Amino acid sequence: MEQHKSRLGYTAGMLSLFLCGAVLFLIGFFPASYSVAEDDSIVTGRRPTSLHGEKLEPPPPCYDAFILFLVDALRDDFPNATSMPVAHLNACEKLSLHVDIPTVTLPRLKTITTGTLSNFIDIVLNIGHTEQLQDSLLHRLKEKKRVVSFAGDHTWLNIFPSELTRHVANNDSFFVNDFYEGDKSVTNVLETELERSDWSMLILHYLGLDHIGHVEGNASPRVLLKLQEMDKNVQKILEHKSIPNYLLMLTGDHGMADGGGHGGNTPAETLVPLYIYTKNCSKATSGTKRYNQIDLAPTLSILLSVEIPTPSIGCLIPEMLQSLSLEHQMYAYFYNAYHLLNKARVKFGHDRVRRSDYYSWYQNATLLHKQLLKPLRKENGSGASKVHYQKAKLNYMRVAREISELLSESLVKFDYGFIALGLALTTFSSLHIVISVLYLDLTEQLQLNSMKLGQLLVSVAAAVLLNMTSHGLDIILTSSMWYSFLLTIPMAISVYLIIDVAQALLKIALPPIYTRRLKLSIPLPLPLFACFAIRTLTLGSSSFIEYEYRTWYYLGNTLILLTSFRTLRRRITKTNVELDGRHLYTIASTCLWQMRKVFVMLMLLTVMRYLHRLQAIRSTIAIFSLLLLWARLHRHNQLPQSIASGAALFMVYCFRGLNGQVQFFEIAPYLASRLMVPSLVIFWCCLALVLVLGYRAALPQTQGYGDLGPSTVLLQLLQTNLSSSLLMAALLQKVQNIILLPVLLVALQQTYKLCDVFATSARKFSVRLVHVYKIIMTVFLARMFYFYQGNSNSLATVDLTPGYIGQTSYNPAIVGFFVTLNTYSAEIHAFLYLIVHTLRSDLRSVGIMHLQPPYSIAADSLIAPLYAALIMLPAAFYLCLMVGFRYHLFIYSVFSPKVLYDCYTVLVFYLVFLVTSLYFKLFKHDA
Repeated sequence: MEQHKSRLGYTAGMLSLFLCGAVLFLIGFFPASYSVAEDDSIVTGRRPTSLHGEKLEPPPPCYDAFILFLVDALRDDFPNATSMPVAHLNACEKLSLHVDIPTVTLPRLKTITTGTLSNFIDIVLNIGHTEQLQDSLLHRLKEKKRVVSFAGDHTWLNIFPSELTRHVANNDSFFVNDFYEGDKSVTNVLETELERSDWSMLILHYLGLDHIGHVEGNASPRVLLKLQEMDKNVQKILEHKSIPNYLLMLTGDHGMADGGGHGGNTPAETLVPLYIYTKNCSKATSGTKRYNQIDLAPTLSILLSVEIPTPSIGCLIPEMLQSLSLEHQMYAYFYNAYHLLNKARVKFGHDRVRRSDYYSWYQNATLLHKQLLKPLRKENGSGASKVHYQKAKLNYMRVAREISELLSESLVKFDYGFIALGLALTTFSSLHIVISVLYLDLTEQLQLNSMKLGQLLVSVAAAVLLNMTSHGLDIILTSSMWYSFLLTIPMAISVYLIIDVAQALLKIALPPIYTRRLKLSIPLPLPLFACFAIRTLTLGSSSFIEYEYRTWYYLGNTLILLTSFRTLRRRITKTNVELDGRHLYTIASTCLWQMRKVFVMLMLLTVMRYLHRLQAIRSTIAIFSLLLLWARLHRHNQLPQSIASGAALFMVYCFRGLNGQVQFFEIAPYLASRLMVPSLVIFWCCLALVLVLGYRAALPQTQGYGDLGPSTVLLQLLQTNLSSSLLMAALLQKVQNIILLPVLLVALQQTYKLCDVFATSARKFSVRLVHVYKIIMTVFLARMFYFYQGNSNSLATVDLTPGYIGQTSYNPAIVGFFVTLNTYSAEIHAFLYLIVHTLRSDLRSVGIMHLQPPYSIAADSLIAPLYAALIMLPAAFYLCLMVGFRYHLFIYSVFSPKVLYDCYTVLVFYLVFLVTSLYFKLFKHDA
């Protein structure tokens, strides 16, 4: 029958189209680079040398040596009299810098060196990025043949491959387990460079603090030790005698969230210190002034006596200009305003600029500046009018600040062509799979699951015409004809899907007089879909996105509780009718007792919210969690597999004990560090043994299948994969989170039993109703456990530590796999358990399972497409919301991280689905 035909290929196709659309949407919504001016080459890079006929002299370099002491993840409240006494007490100026999002290293380095804002998508490009900047402060220094020496994060070499005269970079900047070795090499370079005198700028980028935060959190005792280590290095510079005239700047590229990560928009992540040190300066006054990180590049350009980088939209930091004469200070403010005004003319047009208030401020400032030139050049400017001087200075600063804000806002530029194309693919692929699941008769009638040649040709012709029109009207811009040609493919697919969906909706919308009434192929339980719809609609609120975990906690528990009460009512009513109303109290008590496990599960789900508060008993929790996980695996594994699984879980506890995370035997630290690698080797050997034993028990049966059917082989293999994945997750999870693995299995099992009882207590039993309930319950439980783990919609909560377990160097593939498995553990294992449960149920002598068609056939004909639809539809809806909220105040701080999470969730499901589908194709004959 058509309704029982496997739909794995169709589901994979729709998921592929959705992901292609998501990529196109992200390209359009987050362009790879910003350009403030339509053509930055029009903005002159030369410094002005005259003002209304009066000759101007740019200031010479103010210092012999400039040292940028950059401590990765140094947030504003870290330096104090206790943690960094020398740095805190000897600072000439204590300022704060506001860091724009995304708060990760690559975009922050771009901002520091160019003075412009970075794109949000840089947070994705931060790993393995190789783009080279075309203009920056370092490019200007190279033009002047100044020597720039560098030591630290390898990211600098990726974006400045030829601008650094001397450089010593860390080999593995992303290897977060390196707390000290990389920083030691930076300090060695510092000591060497202090003995030299040929450099103009020395850049030191220390990574140890950031790595400690990622692995152990901001409350780790190592944080204080690392800050004290940085303080000693600052002291080395301050006490060195060979540099008579220097400017030392102590700052961070970004801050550190309370959990130790970064990438979000909390004050702890967006505020960093800027401590200034010079020879013979007065100590800093109380009170901290705040500037923007983009202000650092133009200010340093003035002090270094080089041109301000063309992309710069920053203002000047007055406290850093005190060493300049009054004439040169006035020139600095004039030059920065002049630079920004030129960018405004190119961006907004000359007419608009002339009509603006800031242009009149600029005119007034230049007139006053001209009048002050002669007095400023006599007797150190003592004869100049202080009133006129301050008025000119303030006007220049007002002009710069106003234009800087306008240019910052103008950076938001969307490629609506790519956005529309991406939305078409994501939206209509989601609607296509939803319609095909809900209306099987319509799917067969319109051949939605197959390719129609005539419709394809029409779609290609329409796509070619649309592509030519879009490029002709500059709606879509591409860098080459080849890319333009490639865009025809997604356009044709989009048109094809639109035609399919339009035909289907027309058939559904038409009254029965024109066509026979269409019936739903699956039942739609209103309470379940109401909860799902409520969750989807909450995506339109920034507060609901920030606190999405509360939505899932409430809706998930409510859904289970509601189903439990409805089941309880049905059972009591049915039994009461059978007994003619006698013994109602006894019946109610008995039925309530039979539901006891569900209520215990609900209490257990409530306790899971507070795992982070159970640090004091985490050793006990770890032992209990590992034993419970082994017990769950043992139920469906053979004895040799169970022994290997037990040994692997024992090695997990030993590894955590050697790390000092749980109670363990008293072992010397040097011996514990040497035993960690062997414990991991034994774990991986046990894991490999679990896989070998599981596959060995199944694969010899695949040719003839012997007494076992292909479904039994498939079940054995998928069960082995699930067990192996759970063992890996146990190794990667935080100690207090290991309990989530067995509790998830228990919760799913009890929920599935509840769904079976609920369906059998109905007047008319429906196998499809059971499947729909189980699928939606699985989605809700997976999301609940995702947030129980400590995840959120902030990028700062991504835990990178699991990616480096057992690693001695940075391998992006391994790190990415481990981090993904850890972060999306609940999503992955919930889906796998649902498939395994569905296949296993066909093999057990349970009353409802004897119905025809076989219960397990829905694993590939219903569960896969419906589960995919429930994952895709909210993501597609959210992408549409992103367009509506594109100018929202929190578009980059709240909404944008969420869209990355949603798209990556679909990608993870897609990969898990492809692997699972491969097993179905190979070992299930009717797939």
